[in-house]
Amino acid sequence: MAATTTNGGVPSRRRRPHVLVVPLPSRGHLLPLLDFAHRLSTRHGIALTVAVTASDLPLLSAFLASTPLAAALPIRLPDASLHESSHHALLAVHLRRLCDPLLSWARSRPDDPPTVVVSDFFLGWAQLLADDLGVPRVVFYSSGAFAVAALEQLWNGALPLDPKSSVVLDTLPGSPAFPYEHVPSVVRSYVAGDPDWEVALEGFRLNARAWGAVVNSFDEMEREFLEWLKRFFGHGRVWAVGPVADSGCRGEERLPEAEKLFSWLDTCPARSVVYVCFGSMYKPPPAQAAALGAALEASGARFVWAVGADAAVLPEGLEERAAARGRVVRGWAPQVEILRHAAVGAFLTHCGWNSTLEGVAAGVPLLAWPMKADQFIDARLVADLRGAAVRAAEGAAAVPDAATLARALADAVDGAKCAGVRAKAGALAAAAAAAVEEGGSSRVAFESMAKELETACMSPSFG
Repeated sequence: MAATTTNGGVPSRRRRPHVLVVPLPSRGHLLPLLDFAHRLSTRHGIALTVAVTASDLPLLSAFLASTPLAAALPIRLPDASLHESSHHALLAVHLRRLCDPLLSWARSRPDDPPTVVVSDFFLGWAQLLADDLGVPRVVFYSSGAFAVAALEQLWNGALPLDPKSSVVLDTLPGSPAFPYEHVPSVVRSYVAGDPDWEVALEGFRLNARAWGAVVNSFDEMEREFLEWLKRFFGHGRVWAVGPVADSGCRGEERLPEAEKLFSWLDTCPARSVVYVCFGSMYKPPPAQAAALGAALEASGARFVWAVGADAAVLPEGLEERAAARGRVVRGWAPQVEILRHAAVGAFLTHCGWNSTLEGVAAGVPLLAWPMKADQFIDARLVADLRGAAVRAAEGAAAVPDAATLARALADAVDGAKCAGVRAKAGALAAAAAAAVEEGGSSRVAFESMAKELETACMSPSFG
């Protein structure tokens, strides 16, 4: 096959796609994108190059070992201190400086240039990179379709928002309204005229120009919002391919502490344990941790509380007092495996999208305690629209009444009181499992996406 030349001066043989993957260097964004990329490569023989920071390179070890056609492209952050930036949007702004180095790298590979760019939705500037290379770009959304649709309406609407008014998403199905405080901070934090925020907003708006969009969700859970996204993009190249977890590329192994935990869970009755986790980055304020600890004790329910690396959040003496019916997990918790254990009957969660999907896929009723970001939207979806969750509390600074929360925890593992929510959670789990099986909606969408992507790489409209 003769070589062609792209707009960026990169000759390309256009045999099969070579995907340049540009993730946001944040674990919650990076891992779902790697799961997706692993499936794309191993199912369709597609070469991948993943741009990755030095600090995130260890997270790719298992991915690279299980994805033979993948390679890492180490990149240096413009400012290493920004990797722990408190706001992903501002981190994305500074990552925009990587556009020229990535373009130079691509142009240095005349025999094997990237023919597709796949990037996180926070990195809208990757559209400019794709334009310069003359290749299609796929935007990967690690959030759910409801949250994505809300963000796209907000980013492309009038900003800044009025903090004294509720926000009505009038173009979305059902015209949902949210208190200002429940709107994702990536929208609320926008400052008109601030140079960094203006660049961030421009980047988000560039997503609308993407050739295609992939969402980590499935039709049966978010069909109406996926249809909205197709109308927003103006074409049908919006694919729900989730849940993308369990691709087998993470290489997570049980530690000895985890073995002890699962041995204990094996002794517990079915659906009798409440699993508590608010994500690996969250540290509850002392008063909030005390209220949660008191509620767990007063509930009488068995529990597993994943506190992350900072055990200082634990109320003093809780482990000893509740040793007969509770366990505390320090550090990394094998969350998917915990949720799928027969003893686990409920999940108290912040409703981050990864956790929400993992809970849904496990068929476990959720106790929703949204705190920030897209979590209020996710809670609205699973609790109010799908009925697979009940609301437990809300807000990062909330200190719930311990007795009220204790009743919610006890009810969540009471077969009679939670029967309706459990049935709906089970139905969603069955739909999630069916979606990724042969002939399921997500599997069909994935195969369609891969086929269209290969065709686009051969198209004269690119290059």
